[in-house]
Amino acid sequence: MLSTPRAIKKIRLMMMDVDAQPAAMTLARMEVIHLLESHEADPSLPDQPVKAYHEVYHDLESRFSKINQYINKPYAPLASRNDIVDFEQLNSADSLLKEVWQKVSALEEALHRTREKINSLRQLILSLQKFSALDLDLGRLRRPSRFLKILVGTVPAANFNQLQGALSMVNFVITPFYSAQGVQHVLIIGSSQQQKDVKKVLQSADFREVKIPPAFSGSPAELQADLNQQLVNTRHSYGGIEKQLADLLGSKQALLQSAHDLLYLAKPYASLDMVLTGKGGLVSLQGWVPAERQQDIHEQLKAELHHPFHVEFTDPQPEEFDTVPSLLKHGWLLKPFQNLVNNFGIPAYKEVDPTHLFTFSYILMFGMMFGDIGHGLVIAFGSLLLWKSYPGFTIVAVLAGLSSSFFGLAYGSLFGYEHVIDPLWMSPMHDPARILMVAVAWGAGFILIANALSIRNAWVIGQIKQALYSGQGVAGLLFYVGLIVVVYRLAYAGPMYTAEWLLVLLPFIVILFYRWQCVSGSLSERVLVVAIEGLEHIISTISGTLSFLRVAAFSLNHIALAAAVFAIAGMMDTTGHWITVVLGNVFIIVLEGAIVAIQCLRLEYYEGFSRFFSGKGKAFEPLKLGSVKTN
Repeated sequence: MLSTPRAIKKIRLMMMDVDAQPAAMTLARMEVIHLLESHEADPSLPDQPVKAYHEVYHDLESRFSKINQYINKPYAPLASRNDIVDFEQLNSADSLLKEVWQKVSALEEALHRTREKINSLRQLILSLQKFSALDLDLGRLRRPSRFLKILVGTVPAANFNQLQGALSMVNFVITPFYSAQGVQHVLIIGSSQQQKDVKKVLQSADFREVKIPPAFSGSPAELQADLNQQLVNTRHSYGGIEKQLADLLGSKQALLQSAHDLLYLAKPYASLDMVLTGKGGLVSLQGWVPAERQQDIHEQLKAELHHPFHVEFTDPQPEEFDTVPSLLKHGWLLKPFQNLVNNFGIPAYKEVDPTHLFTFSYILMFGMMFGDIGHGLVIAFGSLLLWKSYPGFTIVAVLAGLSSSFFGLAYGSLFGYEHVIDPLWMSPMHDPARILMVAVAWGAGFILIANALSIRNAWVIGQIKQALYSGQGVAGLLFYVGLIVVVYRLAYAGPMYTAEWLLVLLPFIVILFYRWQCVSGSLSERVLVVAIEGLEHIISTISGTLSFLRVAAFSLNHIALAAAVFAIAGMMDTTGHWITVVLGNVFIIVLEGAIVAIQCLRLEYYEGFSRFFSGKGKAFEPLKLGSVKTN
């Protein structure tokens, strides 16, 4: 049920610089090497022979990506996967693509300006609709006059009559011409000599002036026809630019296909920019490879390289464990569970991969918390409908649903009915104390396993003291076992003997002494820190165990929700009864099912993984054809 990341070897490849690109192509095709950057590699070879190559590659890739966003057709697959792309080929393709990009960029700029003009015309046409009722030259409304004061603006419709009466007293005329959403657009005309008299009147009526756009010159009808014609012409111009762009890209299809092929083949070598080091025609490459592939790697390099080379494989040293990538490979059934584990973190090299344990315990806990034959079968078979879109979710849901049905059979529960079938094990509704004890026992066993895995993980990476004396080590395991014995004795077997108290006290003293050695500072600071951490260890140990009471709580909650549904259904006629039962069961499946799934995940993460699983590993990312990151 438990596994670890696959065994990894450190590879060091010494070769002639002319063989570096064939070596990169070979290793990328095999997908076997996780590269070590030069600052982690050999400092005696300071040169970076790939730097200029990578810069040209990066420029070509950048221009190709920009141009490629205007192309919808896929590129033809490569006829050959082993061609070597030299610097001159990349440089020549980059120069040609630079010219293409300049033309594409100019056309794109023209398209951008044309789009802006189209949007501007649309806004003007929308704005003109407000002035369509005015039969006059809108340009005159914008021009100042010595004798007339002309204002265009808006006023709340509720204030219009009051403003009209006030303006008539100072010989100003107000004419409404457009109304929308409680706002009246108005034209106000009067003597310019009296504009000061109306300023306060306008302010009190919440009048807001509207500026006439400079493009509005002429009557609204004339402007409407002119703007519509401009919009038609601009759209036609836009289509012409699009055609120019399409024709340009069509004429350069062969060049773009060639650039695509060159980039695909050049990626492995270009990715060695920060990896390959050398001096005087000799280069060195280092990385991590799967241990079982070392013979295959040697044979493939021997077949592909034209000059003598030296390759050596060594085991990772303990001080390198933090940098060794973790190679995890699970079958299709466990893949979605591995993704859930990876959400917490990736197991470090030599650390236990908890995927198998997580899969078993997660599915088992879900069934214990959501035990119902009917609900489980609905989840299992209903999730099959999502197989094509969400295959990972479907696998988890099917297994969780089957587990729910299994425990539903054990509990004697069918769509919330607790009296239809006899339980094969127990009925949580009729024996809640028993299900609570089962939940606590499950939690204790879960924590014991997590503690044992913590001891194993610390031991294999050489942290012997932590494995023996820490709260997650042997001392912590003995302390937890002692607590279990104490609780059992006090609950079922009467008073404790001195020897039994020592099962708890001695391991706890060891834990405190270990923390004392790890803490630095003054005497008072060390006493305070150790006392707080000791108390925290006791609290977290007890609370962690009690957290698993939610396994029983949700199994009882499932019954309570069903009982509530049946209580409501019992108040209705026959039709209403069954509608309520069906909708209530749907509600339970969707809402409670989601909550239980999240609670199971929480228990796995915080009461399981956090006790033994650092999650600080990094995934094995092999050098591949066509998937190399560029800086």
